[in-house]
Amino acid sequence: MNDSATADSPVDRQVEQTKRDFDRDGFVILRGYASPAEVAQLRAHAEPLAERLLAPLRGTDQHFKDTLKNLNHECSWFAEQLAAGRHVPLMRTLIGDELEPATAAWFDRPAGSGQVVAPHIDGGGRGRGPSVGATIWIALDAAGLDNGCLHYGRGSHLTEFSKGVFVGDFDKCKNAVATEVSPGDAVVHNALTVHWSGPNLSNRPRRAVSFFYWGATSHAAWLKRWSGKDPTAMYKTKPPLPK
Repeated sequence: MNDSATADSPVDRQVEQTKRDFDRDGFVILRGYASPAEVAQLRAHAEPLAERLLAPLRGTDQHFKDTLKNLNHECSWFAEQLAAGRHVPLMRTLIGDELEPATAAWFDRPAGSGQVVAPHIDGGGRGRGPSVGATIWIALDAAGLDNGCLHYGRGSHLTEFSKGVFVGDFDKCKNAVATEVSPGDAVVHNALTVHWSGPNLSNRPRRAVSFFYWGATSHAAWLKRWSGKDPTAMYKTKPPLPK
């Protein structure tokens, strides 16, 4: 938020409405969030990094070989963006807590790819409420039904699922929203919102960069709860086969 904005400025009112939409639906679409120059900057940093790190996985049977997490461990620019990018104040407002930065990630769904991601939540076993965490996903390409856009279960963040990540019995026909976006559009989703994506049946790529945060308070409680245990156990189950 601009420092010159007053308590009743249009900027503040827009943020308040965004927060209401996010709390109600579990996600919010921000049209034109990143400028063309910002999209170009994201591409300039992400594309060569992704090519270098993912090239060895081409032709292997690794399940998500077009996804790369922890860009912030490989590139100081992504580390800076994760810690202090211009989206950070918005994420702090939407989560309603201080942030525990988790990861900057690259997502690709190449043209003609049959890869799908089954319905899942990011914060399985993390408790309830908007303060668990959230992701901001910034489109580098246009994404639609033909090339694997994200889908969300509207209001699904208010439903308690099993402690795992993948939600095998989720009804994708109920309250499903396809987030068709243009380059520079962003989608922010609650860590408890069910989301998924389909195959890329087009001749166009579907690439994006995301920044993921835990709420600091809930993350500290989670670490305390798992002290002396293996907190990654719930993430080691394989996703259900796509139907």
